[in-house]
Amino acid sequence: MFLSSDISFHIISLGCAKNLVDSERINGALMSAGFARAGDSNEADITIINTCGFINTAKEESIDVIFDALGGGVKKRKLKNFMENGRIVKKSFPVKVVAVGCLTQRYMEKMKEEIPELDFICGITDETFAGQVCSRFGITMEPGHGASRVPIISQAYSYIKISDGCSNNCSFCAIPLIRGPARSFSPELVLADASDAAAYGVKELIIIAQDIASYRWGDVGLAEIVGKITEIKGPEWIRLMYCHPNHIEETLIDCLANNEKVLKYIDIPFQHASGKVLKSMGRAGDGAKYIGLIEKLRERVPGIRIRSSFMVGYPGEDEGDFQALMEFLREARLDRVGAFIYSPEEGTRSFGLADRVPAREKRKRYNELMKLQKAISSQKLEKMIGADVRVILEERLDGSTFAGRSEYDAPEVDGIFYLTASGAGLNSIVRARVTGSSEYDLYGEMY
Repeated sequence: MFLSSDISFHIISLGCAKNLVDSERINGALMSAGFARAGDSNEADITIINTCGFINTAKEESIDVIFDALGGGVKKRKLKNFMENGRIVKKSFPVKVVAVGCLTQRYMEKMKEEIPELDFICGITDETFAGQVCSRFGITMEPGHGASRVPIISQAYSYIKISDGCSNNCSFCAIPLIRGPARSFSPELVLADASDAAAYGVKELIIIAQDIASYRWGDVGLAEIVGKITEIKGPEWIRLMYCHPNHIEETLIDCLANNEKVLKYIDIPFQHASGKVLKSMGRAGDGAKYIGLIEKLRERVPGIRIRSSFMVGYPGEDEGDFQALMEFLREARLDRVGAFIYSPEEGTRSFGLADRVPAREKRKRYNELMKLQKAISSQKLEKMIGADVRVILEERLDGSTFAGRSEYDAPEVDGIFYLTASGAGLNSIVRARVTGSSEYDLYGEMY
């Protein structure tokens, strides 16, 4: 049996922030089992690829990364300590490539058949994963540092996943097929995770799940668990992502309005504005209902920024449906918008729908939507010139220039704040005055 302390690993995390949380739990579990972290896959004895299987492009990326790892020369052998008859001897260890996550969960048998070069294929990982790795590769588990979740990279924020799976059953979404129905985590588990993140010195906690607004544990809903999280010392910002529009309760709006740590920011994936399309998607709503929700949020939470995502090219989406979506965007004037083109996912209810939108038309609609939102974003950001905002500093570009985010921008999906500052450190939050803007980004000076 090889000794875990002599075996190194490297994790490649693909897909969404929720997947990143799973990767960080794998990271903590393997370190707790005595394994050593490697800086990259070329240095690692075991490369673990946490795959994404949400849409076709994500699947393709996962497969490409797997084949890159398999073909990148990592299958060489290394001499490692091996326990034999109570003595430690040197023995060659063939470097391993492991695939886990959403793609493997959904296509386990197919991947075993088509990619036999993989040394281990596991679906959604749990607390038994480290033991499975040891058993699979003949490794004796040694004690590590005992952390349940360890960041893969050091940064100013941490994602806090409060549930897994989804019960909304949107017709286009494969998540329930992969992750199952929604399962809220206990408040004790959520708070322990948030406290662990705070111990690493993060300034921002970002609450995530497939739909955080559906969180429920007994009498504890989203507003209540967020209130408990804000009591944790250290983090200064709490951000809310992925709130289904049909599940936003009055208590949550009150939390946004009255809790100083909770940022005046919310992500609501509306997906569309045509009542016909939304009904086919399995979502109860239309543009008028969503405008009402937006107006309520802006009235009750002055200064709130609203982010959303939309799909174009859903089966049966005609020109009238698309124009309804465009008119909704003109009226709503959302602060941040992401869009994606419908991808038919086998096993979902929409997969068998007829009246598919031609690929060229889907791309045309996507471009039109993003052109409109680009103009809206540019106008809204220009109006911020002269305003004072809080900025979190995430990267030093030169001696006096930083790249960061304002309190109104989430990482990875929103804009960048380019800040001129002196005497400030990375991962700190400073006050800044906006001096310029572009289509999606802001510029300013610390004061």
